[in-house]
Amino acid sequence: MKNILVGAVAYAPQIVPIWDTIRDYANDYFKGKLRLDYVLFSNYERQVEWLLNGKIDIAWNTNVAYVRSKFATNNQVEALLMRDTDIGFKSIFVGRKENITNLESLRGKRFGLGSLDSAQAAIMPLFYLQKEGFNTQEFLTKDLQTSQNIGDSIAIIRYNSDVGKHGDTGRSEFDVLDSIKAGTLDAGAIGSTTWARILQEDSYPEISSFYASPDYCHCNFTALKNLNADSKNLFIEMMLSQNALKNDPTIAQMMKLEGLNQWVICDEKTLKGYDEIFEAMQRQNLLNP
Repeated sequence: MKNILVGAVAYAPQIVPIWDTIRDYANDYFKGKLRLDYVLFSNYERQVEWLLNGKIDIAWNTNVAYVRSKFATNNQVEALLMRDTDIGFKSIFVGRKENITNLESLRGKRFGLGSLDSAQAAIMPLFYLQKEGFNTQEFLTKDLQTSQNIGDSIAIIRYNSDVGKHGDTGRSEFDVLDSIKAGTLDAGAIGSTTWARILQEDSYPEISSFYASPDYCHCNFTALKNLNADSKNLFIEMMLSQNALKNDPTIAQMMKLEGLNQWVICDEKTLKGYDEIFEAMQRQNLLNP
C-alpha cells in the first residue's frame, strides 16, 4: 500500500482535531489504495525543509512558505488545493476613528506591523505603503519614544510575535490593535479575517479601517512536481469530495475549525494571487528564511 504524509504547522489547539478528521476520512475514502498520515511542525521553515527533502509529500503551507518553496526549487513545486477563503485575502489598515482617515494621514505617524513573516500583517502592508510612494523608517517596539521625529516619513513599529508561524496565530495583529487602543500607535495593519472577527465581536469600537489592499491569496497544499501522479490525484479527489458532505457533522466541524466553506483547486487565476507576494518578499529580502 502506498503512503502519503502531509505536513501542517501546529499554531493552535484545533490543529490536531482538524487533521485527525482529515486522516480518518481519507483512509476510509481511499479503501486501501492509499494511506494518509500527518505530521505537525512548530514552524513553517522546518516544514518547507522536510517537503523539499522528500520527508513529507504535501505541505499545508502559508503563502510565504509556498513562495519560498517555489524560489528554493526553481519552481519545482505546485499548489494543489486551497480553501475558498484563501482567495481574495486582504490587508486592512486601521486606526483610531478620530485620528486617521486616509493614507495621507499616516505621514509623520507611527504605524504597526505584525510578525515579520506574516504576509497579511507585515509583508504586504509594507509593500503597498512603499508602492504608494511613502518613505518609511523602521523601529522596534522598545524604540517607540525615538520614533516621534520623522518628518513626513511613516515610523514602522514591528511586533514580531510568534515568528515562524507566518502570522497564523494572529497574536501580532492583536498586539498592534492593543497598541492603537492604548495610543502608543497611530495606526497599523491586520489581516482581513482578523478585521471581520473584531467587527463581528465589536471588540475594538474605537478603531476603524481606512484602507483595504488589493486581493492576494493565502494558504495552499504544496507538493513537489515529482509527487506520484496517482497519489496526488487521489488526494485532490478525496479533499474535494468533502465539499458535498457539509451536512455531516464531523466534516462540518472540521471545515468550521479550518475556516472554509469548500476546498477549491488552485488554477491559473488563483495562482496569480501569489505574484505580488513574491515581488514583496523579493524587495524585502525574505525569499530565503
